[in-house]
Amino acid sequence: MSSLRSFACAALLTAAGLLLAQQTALGQADPKLKGTASVSGQVSVGGKPAAGIVIAAFAIETGRARIPVAQSVTDAEGHYRLGALPPGQFQVASLAPNLPTTETSDPSFSVMYGPSKTIILAAGEEVDSVDLKLTRGAVITGRVTDAENKPVVDERVSLQVISDSGRTPVRVPYFTYVTQMNATDDRGIYRIYGLPAGRYKVSVGSAAGEGNVTSIRGYFQRTYYPDATDASRAEIVDLSEGGEATNIDIRLGRREDTFKVSGQVVDETGTLVNNVRVGFMVAPKERDRFSPMVGQPTVDGAFRLEGLAPGRYAAYVASDFGTTDFYSEPVFFEVVDKDVTGVEIRATRGLTVSGIVAAENMDIKQLLRQLPNLRVSVNVQPAGGRIEDPSQRSGGTAAIMPDGSFEVKGLRAGRANIGVFGIDAFTRPSIISIEHAGVGITQGFEIQPGQSISDMRLVLTYGTGVIRGSVKFEGGTPPDNLRSFVSCMREGTHFSGGGAQLDARGHFILRGLAPGRYEVTLQTFGPSAPGQRPSPQKQTVMVTNEIEAEANFVVDLSQKAGGP
Repeated sequence: MSSLRSFACAALLTAAGLLLAQQTALGQADPKLKGTASVSGQVSVGGKPAAGIVIAAFAIETGRARIPVAQSVTDAEGHYRLGALPPGQFQVASLAPNLPTTETSDPSFSVMYGPSKTIILAAGEEVDSVDLKLTRGAVITGRVTDAENKPVVDERVSLQVISDSGRTPVRVPYFTYVTQMNATDDRGIYRIYGLPAGRYKVSVGSAAGEGNVTSIRGYFQRTYYPDATDASRAEIVDLSEGGEATNIDIRLGRREDTFKVSGQVVDETGTLVNNVRVGFMVAPKERDRFSPMVGQPTVDGAFRLEGLAPGRYAAYVASDFGTTDFYSEPVFFEVVDKDVTGVEIRATRGLTVSGIVAAENMDIKQLLRQLPNLRVSVNVQPAGGRIEDPSQRSGGTAAIMPDGSFEVKGLRAGRANIGVFGIDAFTRPSIISIEHAGVGITQGFEIQPGQSISDMRLVLTYGTGVIRGSVKFEGGTPPDNLRSFVSCMREGTHFSGGGAQLDARGHFILRGLAPGRYEVTLQTFGPSAPGQRPSPQKQTVMVTNEIEAEANFVVDLSQKAGGP
């Protein structure tokens, strides 16, 4: 049997087991998700047609994206066909985690199962040539032991990709982070497969003194293969396509102790505050690093977190951690060689934003019947705060009541943005106007210190209109890191009607639009070199509830940025 057929059979067995586990845990494919559209293509491994590869379609828009809607197995020539698909967006994926992809042009969906492409389908559409180019995955395997040469069990092994100058760096497949393949077994052995060819550093443990929340068992100082605690002395593992690096053993030192922090949350009067969640961050002094973690709700005002490695941390209360009226400034503390106790967080009762939600051309009750469980969200960034720092933000959500009223609590003073969302992220109304006390305002409105906002009025619009289109690139090949985004705005408003990325064919779709005239804008992001980023393009289309509007763009890559 040829090596290619061996890989295909291994991929089929792996995929079948993975799919069976998925369907056992999550249920079979939803029989209601049937239609007349189809996707077909060819799967190759190392440039040769691959038989026996399981291909599945996952519906992105349904909220059931982990259950395959359709599946197929490639024939002797590597061909597959996924039929009876309804209109919508799909992740077409190979269920072969040992076979990574050689393509880097479609990062539009997190790869949970294996290499994939996102495809937008119209009713009855037959899309062919959705090919998946796979390669033989490489393997890194070894054993992790402690200072006494005993196996280290259930410890995470990390990979760091080392990119060569002038080469596009490879990416570790996402599915390696959602499986247990990079954890050591009861013998201390790990085996990470399905890796692209490339150069890697392999390590175990946490960086000393930088802080980390690990385990009450303790932690190991980060050690690189074979036994270096300094990253510059790590030995690089060079993987070829389909190769296997064995005996990548790591010898750790002794397990270091971790510690716990405890304290209490009080309000401005010193009264204990119950049922608020305390957030924690690793907060080294020498650089910005924000890695929020959320603890359990306070009981009798008390909070506690275990498993902290030595380092500097911050603890704080934020309203966006749950239904609380409070927020706080961060309280910093240092973990050195013992537990930290007596940390007091002084929480401030936040401000509120409240008002009424109305719907354009319909009663709010009618809109809530079409889109149940709608909520209003408010996010506030204080003046001078850093948007990436969670302790400097505040936010919250509130349900829209049957009469259209809402009240969002626990907010800071600062610059606020307001939104409306529901259960389905792909079907939501758009805000067409915001008023306060009868005066129109825009996003980024100010919440002044000590002054809650009432008499807010949001007007929503919703329809079943659709803008469907495509983007075609001419005059060159788009760089790997060039990304395109299409958005729309209805004339007479200052609020976005939504946006979408392109699928693997360069198609896009914008849904849930109310009738009217829309300006559709294509923007590209990525390379910063002069002339590589095309200028934005705009088109105007008329949207109705009955007929899909169309907007197609042509991007000439031979033109300099800002050119005609």
